[in-house]
Amino acid sequence: MEPSPRKNLSAAGAFVVLLIILAAEPSEIYATCTAHLSGSYSGLCYAPFSDNNCRTACINESSDNYTGKCDLFRCWCYTYCDFSIVAPAAGAPIQP
Repeated sequence: MEPSPRKNLSAAGAFVVLLIILAAEPSEIYATCTAHLSGSYSGLCYAPFSDNNCRTACINESSDNYTGKCDLFRCWCYTYCDFSIVAPAAGAPIQP
């Protein structure tokens, strides 16, 4: 039994619609997780020996910081990720 051309056309149409939906530009989702140098930690930061002091300094600096880690002999503070949906920028208005 051979499939009818109408069913093949419907399947192809559904596939094309699916591709258009997947290719459409959705709202962009940005995760803003930042690492920044500690402003209060002084001295060289040696992991794992100084990690606890670095973490304490970062948490005391700001409630936005959730931890601190030594990297490249410096203390880096990490803030919570801010997941926000940002709509794409609107294009220029069309002039008549």
